[in-house]
Amino acid sequence: MSHLEVGSTAPDFTLINTASESVTLSSLWQKQPVLLTFLRHFG
Repeated sequence: MSHLEVGSTAPDFTLINTASESVTLSSLWQKQPVLLTFLRHFG
C-alpha cells in the first residue's frame, strides 16, 4: 500500500462504529462532508 499525498482522495474503507455497525466511507460521503482524523498511539 502506498502513502497518500496531501490533497489526494482517501480510499474507500469500512470500519465498525461504537454501535457495532459497519460504516463505509463512501456511504457517509454521499450524505455529508466527512472529516477523518487519525490518532497516533504512543506506548
